[in-house]
Amino acid sequence: MNLQLIKRYGDSYPGGLKRLAADAGMSEANLHRCIRNNKIQAGDLEALSQRLGVEIGIFFAEASNAVETQSDSQHGEVSWLHEKIALLEQRIKDKDELIKMLKHQ
Repeated sequence: MNLQLIKRYGDSYPGGLKRLAADAGMSEANLHRCIRNNKIQAGDLEALSQRLGVEIGIFFAEASNAVETQSDSQHGEVSWLHEKIALLEQRIKDKDELIKMLKHQ
């Protein structure tokens, strides 16, 4: 799991990590502790991913590596939006492939 992505996304979140934590129903201290220890309750991670508008899977190994590579060359809110768009495009591609598979059954 890569909870450092929460910090990366949270820095671009309107109001920063403090607002993100509050919007997700957590204290800012608890959010920082989760990021630092790389441990979080599933419900908290789900709430954070919803607030950030990203799939929860990006915080896990394979997906987070792809996002980190892409975002290393970008900064700020533009980076966050590019990553979000890329994730949405991947979801569309995955759904299209699933539809094709189902049609051929």
